[in-house]
Amino acid sequence: MKKKITIFGSTGSIGLSTLDIISQHNDKYEIVGLSINNNYEKLLEQVSAFKPKIVSIKDTKSFEKFKNRNTLKNLKILNGSDSFDDILNYETDIVVAAITGSAGLLPVVGAAKRGITIALANKESLVCSGSLVTALAKKNGSMILPVDSEHNAIYQVLDVKNKQNVSKLILTASGGPFLNKITEELQNISPEEAIKHPNWTMGKKISVDSATMMNKGLELIEAHYLFDMPHDKIDIVVHPESIIHSCVEYSDGSILAQMGNPDMRTPISYTLAYPNRIPTRVEKLKLSEIKKLTFYEPDLLKFPCLELAYSSLKIKKSAPTVLNAANEIAVDAFLNKKISFLSIHKIVEKTLNKASISDINSIKDVVEIDTESRSIATEFLTNYRI
Repeated sequence: MKKKITIFGSTGSIGLSTLDIISQHNDKYEIVGLSINNNYEKLLEQVSAFKPKIVSIKDTKSFEKFKNRNTLKNLKILNGSDSFDDILNYETDIVVAAITGSAGLLPVVGAAKRGITIALANKESLVCSGSLVTALAKKNGSMILPVDSEHNAIYQVLDVKNKQNVSKLILTASGGPFLNKITEELQNISPEEAIKHPNWTMGKKISVDSATMMNKGLELIEAHYLFDMPHDKIDIVVHPESIIHSCVEYSDGSILAQMGNPDMRTPISYTLAYPNRIPTRVEKLKLSEIKKLTFYEPDLLKFPCLELAYSSLKIKKSAPTVLNAANEIAVDAFLNKKISFLSIHKIVEKTLNKASISDINSIKDVVEIDTESRSIATEFLTNYRI
């Protein structure tokens, strides 16, 4: 029997990679639902190729254009972000949560409530909600399989039955496109430069997060909640080659690492096939051709966003929610050339300092804190406009 798959964010990089894998294994998987923001032309191609039962388009203009050009009979077409529940009401085995940012929280919550397996590419769901999502998933029997290459690597080598013997988790970071630049050289960095990652093909927002190393900070917080690991037992090391995707160190001194070429189809295929494995079109890693593997401590002075993430995790409560919201506002402003690259961390820091840090007891709390934090961060934008 084929596994039924629903993808939230099907036209983004994770969604496209997921569909590439499914196209290779259409005897094993079928697409039930697809959700997008506004790329209706790409969605038309996907609908033609995979014939889902239901699609959702957030942008109203794109919704109308898609509806006028769609030729697939009996396809249910929805408009708006409040259509997530309608999609999830269709029988689904795996939800691929690939919407960028806190906007991806609600479909993850919906899947967790229904006990659906979640292939989690939306790290912000855990960053913003703390342990709420993991507790909800556990309560309803929903398995969370991480798509992020680092967390997927840890998932593969973490011996959960002997967790007491884990000394620490080690997240690797490429260092992004500016690893070898000095701080003074970063002032006039353009968005076009920031999104040119040396190893990975990703969306614009996550590429900027990689350039500031905020992405690694968010992954630090995600790892804390996903693996229920104290913050002082999670390390970050810069590994420019992106061959080792993360490691687990055990009490006997052993370090187990997952290796492979930097291609998101590897971790995605792992979540789709779990607990089995399936072939992908990813080029196999040839160990004899690897000249060197290098590792460095991250430079927190050059990448202050990472330090802000460390601090937020130590505070916990709503601090990570505020951190993420402010970062989304700042990165969007940078991508639209309203602020400089070095202003991103300043806006995040000022928002953290001004926002009220409080307990989070419900998803409603998360949404309210996210909204308030965005408002505060937006106020600070005027101080840093180019």
